[in-house]
Amino acid sequence: MVAGLPAPRGAEPALREGISVSSSPAGDPQPEGCLRSLASRASQLVTGSAGSVRISLDELPRYSDWPKRLLGLEPFAVKHKTESEVLREYRDEKWGQLLKRVQNMSEPTLSEVERASQDLSAVGPCYDSGCFYLASAQEMLDKHLNLYAEVLAPHIQGASCLVELGAGYGSKIFSLARQRGFSDLLLIAAEYTETGRDLIAIVGRSLNKPIAIGYCDFFRLRLEDVTIPENAVIFTSYAVHYVPQLSEDFVTFLSRLRPRAVVHFEPCYEHYSMASLHGMMCRRYVELNDYTRNLVGVIERNRERERILVRMRENVLGSNPFLPISVIEWAPAGRSEILG
Repeated sequence: MVAGLPAPRGAEPALREGISVSSSPAGDPQPEGCLRSLASRASQLVTGSAGSVRISLDELPRYSDWPKRLLGLEPFAVKHKTESEVLREYRDEKWGQLLKRVQNMSEPTLSEVERASQDLSAVGPCYDSGCFYLASAQEMLDKHLNLYAEVLAPHIQGASCLVELGAGYGSKIFSLARQRGFSDLLLIAAEYTETGRDLIAIVGRSLNKPIAIGYCDFFRLRLEDVTIPENAVIFTSYAVHYVPQLSEDFVTFLSRLRPRAVVHFEPCYEHYSMASLHGMMCRRYVELNDYTRNLVGVIERNRERERILVRMRENVLGSNPFLPISVIEWAPAGRSEILG
């Protein structure tokens, strides 16, 4: 039996969705209880890194209620992502409640704040490069960080700073700052919610890591209280997708900062294929949660106007199997060497 993982009732090769490269211009409920032992099916299991267990698309309903909702077998009202709804969900609830817990900590290290934010030992279904697995929240947190470091590393040589827009409580940018090659970079984090910005400040002081903190609004395309120097490496992570329809000026908004490179680690509705069952379920998940439908289109339509080079990897990784992120890298056309 694989330690720490609930046992699925059989495991089969998962369906695959392709990863494409272009060089031209939430959270599910956790498994219910401890399922059957792996012993009788051990020979059928495909085990991934760090003990994650591979499962099939057909098995997802055993670990999540979302398949029933997505197929209309269980009622679920659309969660409209208005500005007030996002503020309620994050300023008041998620980051607001986390801030109260962190303020009661004697030494709120990043690890302690991450544990207070979610149960990192909880095991649930996830997605990795076309396959489905059962993995702990800690493993998926590590997988995301490794992916971010791998993608961002080629861009940081000669960069003026590392910037995260929509930074939440700073988990990703502070974790990256611990990585080799990132530790000497100036850090800038901009966040939509006041409670998120307060958490970034607390964690920064705890780590003794200077960080400039500002306000970022993807609804109105506003950046305040912080100055981002030219030649910055800017990234977003599960942040842009909270705006159902991005403005066509989104790329212009970022281009005006004269970045060295911009990287989006974001769910992309357009990348979920209508030719696969999983792709259709992902699209329906985005629709029910009222997430962004047009990030890829906005970038593609502004490719020539803003003279940017773009590279995309589709549906790479997801702690939620119905919301995998794509990796979109773009840079000014004059810096073609950055995208290889």
